Amino acid sequence: MAKIGRFVSDPAAGAYCQISLDSGEKILVNHDKGGFKGGSVTITQVKWLGLVSGETMFECNLDSEAGRAVLARLTRGTTAGTVQATPLGAFVEHIKDCRSIADVKARCAELSSD
Repeated sequence: MAKIGRFVSDPAAGAYCQISLDSGEKILVNHDKGGFKGGSVTITQVKWLGLVSGETMFECNLDSEAGRAVLARLTRGTTAGTVQATPLGAFVEHIKDCRSIADVKARCAELSSD
């Protein structure tokens, strides 16, 4: 099972969470605005001691109609005011069971195809 790091909120940079997958690979889930606001959520592979970003595997513009629909689906049934109800928390919850980068890509592709 993936190891979910702490949720970090930075007023200037938004919010992010690093996840270590069972494969040893690391990903970063980033919400550029943080909180419940719009903006975008990206999922990026982290390389070389966590200092260099690799491939961006997924990006969701929460200000678009499609992005709002994805977020609504991910937060359906969550309790308002909880971490899972935030964009960052919802995306982390969606991919937390992934074991590898390939699993993350497949899980994100499901979001894009719905």
